[in-house]
Formats: sequence, C-alpha cells, structure tokens
Amino acid sequence: MANLFITIVPTKVLANGQHKIRIAVSHNWDTRYIPTSIVIDSLNEFKNGKIVKRSDKELLNAKLKRIYDTYYERCESIEYADSLTCTQLVKIITSPINGEQHRKFEDIVEEFLSQIDEDDREKTHKLYKLAAKHFIRFTGPGALMEHITPIRINNYLTHLRKSKLSPTSIKIYITLLKVIINYAIKMRYVEYKVDPFVTASIPSAKKRDTYITVEQLKIIRDMLPNQYNVSVVRDIFMLTYYLAGMNLVDMLAYDFRTNIVDYIRIKTRNTKDGDRLTSFAIPDEAKPLIKKYMNKNTGKLVFGKYKTYVSCYNTLTRKMKVLKTVAGVTHNLTLYSARKSFVQHGYDLGIPLSTLEYCIGQSMKEDRPIFNYVTIMRKHADKAIREILDNLKNE
Repeated sequence: MANLFITIVPTKVLANGQHKIRIAVSHNWDTRYIPTSIVIDSLNEFKNGKIVKRSDKELLNAKLKRIYDTYYERCESIEYADSLTCTQLVKIITSPINGEQHRKFEDIVEEFLSQIDEDDREKTHKLYKLAAKHFIRFTGPGALMEHITPIRINNYLTHLRKSKLSPTSIKIYITLLKVIINYAIKMRYVEYKVDPFVTASIPSAKKRDTYITVEQLKIIRDMLPNQYNVSVVRDIFMLTYYLAGMNLVDMLAYDFRTNIVDYIRIKTRNTKDGDRLTSFAIPDEAKPLIKKYMNKNTGKLVFGKYKTYVSCYNTLTRKMKVLKTVAGVTHNLTLYSARKSFVQHGYDLGIPLSTLEYCIGQSMKEDRPIFNYVTIMRKHADKAIREILDNLKNE
C-alpha cells in the first residue's frame, strides 16, 4: 500500500523564495511528489505536515486535508496497486475522473493548471492563469461550463475590445480560453450542442517583421560595445544565432562540456509528440563565446553578473535597443529575432524547411505529410548550419 503524506521539498524553492506544499507518495521503494496550489512564505510556516504561524492556517490546513483525502481515497480504490510503479500510481490518482459535469469554470482552470509544472513551464503557466483571470473577471465567480455560450463568448470579445487591448493580446486570451474549454470537453465535463466559438470573430495577430538581414547581423557581430551589459547582450544574441536559434532558457540549462548540442526544448518537451531531440555539432563560431561564459565545473553558461534567466532577460529587454540602433534595424528587435533570422537566412539559401525545423527544435507541420517518411539526421543539421554561418563570412 502506498504511503501518502503532506510535505515540502526544500530544494524546490520558488524563484521568490516561497515554497509549494506537496503530497508525497511513497510506493514500491520510490517517492514522487504531487504539487498543490497552496504556497507558504518560508520553511518556518510548515511543521509536522501542517501549516503553522499564519493567520489563515486553519483554512489552508482544511484545504490540504481535502486534497490529501482525495488522493488517499483514490489510492485505496486501485486494485493490484502493488504491480504499479510509483510514477504510474501518481499518474492514475492525479488523472481527472471522466463524466463529472456541472463544473465551475474556475475549477476546470485549477485542474488544467495542476497538470502544467509551474516551476518547469513558468511562462506557460502564467499565460493560462492570466487568460483565465480575465474571463473570470468578466463572467464573475461561479460560472458553470454549460453557461459558456456563443453569446457569452461574443460579449466577452466585445469587452476585450473595449478594454483597448491589442488584437494580438485578444487573440492570445481567446486562444488560451479555447484550449481550457476544449480540455473540459475532452474530459466530458461539459457537452455543447453548439460550439461556443461558432460565431466568434477572433482578430488576427498583426504580423511583425522580426528577422534582420545578413548585413545587419554582421554589423551586430562586428560591433565593439563600450558597455559591459551591451557586450553580454550582443554575445547572447550571436550565440542564439550560432546555435540554430537555441532559446535562452535552453542555453542556460545545457551542459556545454561537449562538442555537440543534443537537447529537447524545454518549451515543448511536455507537449510535442514524436521525435523531440535536436542534435548538431557545435559550430566553431560559437565555441569562443561558450568558452568565455562557461563554468568549467558545471558546463553551464553564466553571463557574467547576470546569473539567472530573469536577470539575463531583463538586461536583454533594456539593452537590445543599442544593437538595433547600431545595425540600423527599423522594426522591433528582440532575442527572438536571432532565431527568426537563422531560419529566414537558411530559407533564402534554399535549405529545406524540414531541415530548418529540425535545427531549431520545431515540430514539422502536419499539412506536409511527405515528411512523415523522411528522417532528418544530425548530418543534415550540421550541413545546414555550416551553410548558414558560411554565408556570414566577409568577402
């Protein structure tokens, strides 16, 4: 029989220093942790499986007990549990029960978000939470899923437009809302005779120029920054380009004590089906920058005094405008421009889209079924990256 207990994991401290309460499941000589939505400010607020030293401790402990009892009862109901691994057991007891209807929208949101690891996919978690918060503010708390009708969705769209949000923001909020509602439909929490979005006129996001020309990229590469933070920003931008558009969060997590990049994108590793591994040889152009910032003991990149993703991102936001001015870029320039430019430059050279998608860790598009029969290997990626970077050489 599995052993369940309420605990915290000190090593999984959140970025703001808080701690998330978890349900530990010990089974077959293994232990797994189920995160809850309850967060405490410090280790001193938790003792012997209970929250202490808080004015709301009774309320939080009661909520914890309900969560614990739910998982315990589900464990008790599983036949032949001893044949399951701890991971398999946790997956079963955390899976929603089909057929539960008349559910509140906020309950569906809480369940949906519980399946997104907040520590691992922080941005995704925040976006869904924000989109749900906007909709709950419009409907008021307690709205049932059955009450989400085409009229209500259209009224919500009107509300968003009157709030003077950009078309891009409206599209994001509606798209994420649709994902949450579709989740409820798949779990059979609600059935609609008419699709709530059947008459919704969702605005198209304005297409923005994001890539830069080869000549502009050369200017950024060859510039001589007179400020330390600008130098770091330039190096991160170029390293992103050299490493086939590798995201900053992936670069910071990777162990570069190797001659190859062999990774699965953090952004899509929990959602992307099929082959998710991206592998290519580290090009010579990237090696000096990696050597400059790599911690020899861990192999991880540390960009000087900017030691975290947040500090790097904030510096990029503030100082990217310097690169933009120097290179004569007229549109908005972000770190994503390096990734986008890598793909655009490769496409301009005639490199197949399937190969470029593999290089940047992007899913192949389903509307091109011929690529279901093609395997993109590292040698194709190495050849493509080499061709793109050779195009940067001064004549």
